[in-house]
Amino acid sequence: MAYLIIVSLIWSASFALFKSQLANLDASLTAALRLTLALIVFLPFFRPSLLKIREALMYLATGSIQYGLMYVLLNQSYAYLNGWQVALMTMLTPIYIVLLDGIWKRHVNMVFLFASFLTVSGAVIVLSKGQAIETGSLRGCLLVQAADICFAFGQLVYRYQRLKSPDIRDRNIYALMFVGGASLALLSCLMNGNQGELLQISSKQWLTLVYLGTVSSGLCMFWWNLGATKVSTGILAALSNIKVPLAVFVSIALFGENAGHWPSLIVGSVVMLAGILIARKKASLMA
Repeated sequence: MAYLIIVSLIWSASFALFKSQLANLDASLTAALRLTLALIVFLPFFRPSLLKIREALMYLATGSIQYGLMYVLLNQSYAYLNGWQVALMTMLTPIYIVLLDGIWKRHVNMVFLFASFLTVSGAVIVLSKGQAIETGSLRGCLLVQAADICFAFGQLVYRYQRLKSPDIRDRNIYALMFVGGASLALLSCLMNGNQGELLQISSKQWLTLVYLGTVSSGLCMFWWNLGATKVSTGILAALSNIKVPLAVFVSIALFGENAGHWPSLIVGSVVMLAGILIARKKASLMA
């Protein structure tokens, strides 16, 4: 659970940082660069001999969806939304996680689903006094939802796959996730024909890309999926939304975005916390 909270804290700044520095670049190009940098971080730990071919292909496919397709879609949404709005539009992630898990297991845990609805309700309260509903582009919202489904699907598949082989360390196979993600993003970039923008990236943008690639995409994505293997689906779903009030706060405090209304932020955060506590209580009873 600590991994998920730490990652949420770091990710809370990533939305506004991307919007302020990289939103003018091609979405597929920035996705490919971030994931390539993340891959470089984990290449020294890669031990391909630990995996069978079928397992390796599974991680490649999972990474292409959870990271490659997700980032291509998410980065495109910044053309229509502010950084804090992108964060708020991810509020349905908990429901996607619970429902996808229910489809996988052919049974939806109603307590976890209720906890997820609470965290989503908290996110709605946070944005209720902001501008997302009035000014947020429908296209941007749909892009974020598609990205969220990719992210939810990927972390669940990774979780199930890792639970089958607990003797293998995550760091020794994680490079495959970024190989899959970077490959899909690069393919998308080549199809768009915008790779020429690579020469137009400023030194400040490169610094931002290095940080987002190595820390936000590299270490944090690894910690998130690692944390996902150590908690129940309900807690995983509930914790997926704590970045929402954090991202709004960071957008206000550090990036000067007009992101909303403090009472809504506080009340919404309390509602989300209630969802997390309910999911944690249910998980402890099931243990």
